[in-house]
Amino acid sequence: MVKPSNVLSQWSQLIENFQASSQDFYAAFERAAETRAIPQCIANRVEHKEGGLASANREYLRLHRGKYAFDLCAAPFGTGFFVSWWFTVPPLAWGFLYTLAFFFGVMICYAVAYSIGFAMGLAISGITFGAFLSFASALLGVPAFLWFIGNSLRNGNIAGESTVLAIPLVGWLYERIFAPPSFYSIDTALMFQEAVHNAVLEVVDGMTASKGIRALTESQRKPIMKRFAASA
Repeated sequence: MVKPSNVLSQWSQLIENFQASSQDFYAAFERAAETRAIPQCIANRVEHKEGGLASANREYLRLHRGKYAFDLCAAPFGTGFFVSWWFTVPPLAWGFLYTLAFFFGVMICYAVAYSIGFAMGLAISGITFGAFLSFASALLGVPAFLWFIGNSLRNGNIAGESTVLAIPLVGWLYERIFAPPSFYSIDTALMFQEAVHNAVLEVVDGMTASKGIRALTESQRKPIMKRFAASA
């Protein structure tokens, strides 16, 4: 579940005297987002609890890009229709298991590299050289392999960067080495926010205009920024 501390910015409006289907709104939004060709963006449906563990689930439409995600809510409320989005850095479900799996995999890689190095050194020049080559293989080979994987993720040659970024500790290390905060990363995150927000407003304007509902004012259109720059 996304926590309030993960929220970077937020926008919401209750449109009075207007009714629509949540699913129709989501479908229209997906079409509007698709026309913008947002790169490396994945859309899916997620459920958030209305309250505690025993409470009902509420369906949201999520747009995921890198470590960021938009959770969009559209639902009737009384005689009006409520629309909101939450721009967040969502946590990874069972993230600690991914962390354990990563370090277990690293340990296996070290063991394999050590064994291969020792076998090669032993065949070439005996036990002493085998011990040296095994140590060198583990010390240099495994970091080089991890560097190759990290660069491949960053360049898009291997899918799954958003998952890696969400893994506790591993994501922090990956981000510091391969995707450190920069003006460019902040700009692209802001582009993502602006593109999604414009798509939401496009759907709202289209639906309300067709029913003769007054358009949103400029102040109603502005999102609320929270701790965006610090997390980009």
